[in-house]
Amino acid sequence: MKNAHERFGSLEFTKRAKDTTTRIRVHMDRLIAEPAKDDRGTATAHLFSVLGSDAEIAALWAAVTEGAFFQLQLPGRGAFTASLGLEAQCFRGSVTIQGRNRPVRHLVALSAELLKTRTGADREGKRTVLFDNDPTFVLYRVARRFGLPVVPEWASWFMRELERRKAIEPLLGLGCSPVLVKGNKARFLGWIGKALKQRTIVIPEGVGTVRWNLPSDLIGGPALRATEAPIGGSDSHVGRDRLSVSR
Repeated sequence: MKNAHERFGSLEFTKRAKDTTTRIRVHMDRLIAEPAKDDRGTATAHLFSVLGSDAEIAALWAAVTEGAFFQLQLPGRGAFTASLGLEAQCFRGSVTIQGRNRPVRHLVALSAELLKTRTGADREGKRTVLFDNDPTFVLYRVARRFGLPVVPEWASWFMRELERRKAIEPLLGLGCSPVLVKGNKARFLGWIGKALKQRTIVIPEGVGTVRWNLPSDLIGGPALRATEAPIGGSDSHVGRDRLSVSR
């Protein structure tokens, strides 16, 4: 892609020993981070994706596992300091580029909090970090995490509720439009139950296949098709659902 390099940020790590200083600077193509609360604070990184050499990626892997601090630079923005915190995890791979003798090494690092947003993990959590702010994607991911009985038609309503209750806020992103959703399962079920009772939202008639029209880059594969059991119950009651996913 023409001028693709201009959309990259950078990540720098400096380690000082007694007699030596090691400085590593690599290209960064993805980032999710919470801004610092003040100008002197440290941002909280939830994800970064970087490219570098074998030695650079190995050093960054070690730094992440130690909870190190990094200097991040985004296009059009000043540099800032961020950390993934403790218990972050890394995934390594290789990218083959035509014309290069050796593949470029790739590292993706995720915070412990982001890892808890996967399906069924930490269902009592009150914060959900998401890669994108698309209303349908937000509803889908929150519902998958907490096991909420929902349909795609409720996406616009759910986003309005999040905004009205100040339960969603944008995060710093590179190559994505991340958001933080605040709330737990009990809170969201309360919203759904009240909205059904007031007929702000309705349960579609009949039982069939629920199709989530999500872009493939948001779900890591081809178009997603979800089959959902009856949502059930009266307008003031939300029953349990069973959700199976096929790709």
